Amino acid sequence: MRYIHTGSAARTTLITLVAIAAFLVVAITLLPKGFSSDTSVIGQGSHVVVLAHNKELMYSLNLMDSLNKVRSEYSDRIEFRVVDMNTPQGQAFLQQQQVRSVSLLFFAPDGTRQRVVSNIDDETELRASLNSIFN
Repeated sequence: MRYIHTGSAARTTLITLVAIAAFLVVAITLLPKGFSSDTSVIGQGSHVVVLAHNKELMYSLNLMDSLNKVRSEYSDRIEFRVVDMNTPQGQAFLQQQQVRSVSLLFFAPDGTRQRVVSNIDDETELRASLNSIFN
């Protein structure tokens, strides 16, 4: 006896593949975007917060996570940047700023450094610092 393939298995496979692809596209677009390391925005008319980041330190990883959680609340008025303390570019920037440890550097729209903070433990403290400096 010969079976006639109606295409329902192929159709089901195609629908499954399209659903998986759609799910992946949605998941990728919802992932947080990476932080730029372009510090040339400092002094260009926007408030800027720069994280001096060391990916080998848990405190720095936690601070980056906190920054990532709150940045959408402030992205309309603050530019967020990250410099890697372990790269030549990051080291040059931090040497110019005279910063040697994991810190947040706050800059005014004219490029004036307003504050350096290195003791933020969670999102609540981060929001309080952002609000006190930029409001």
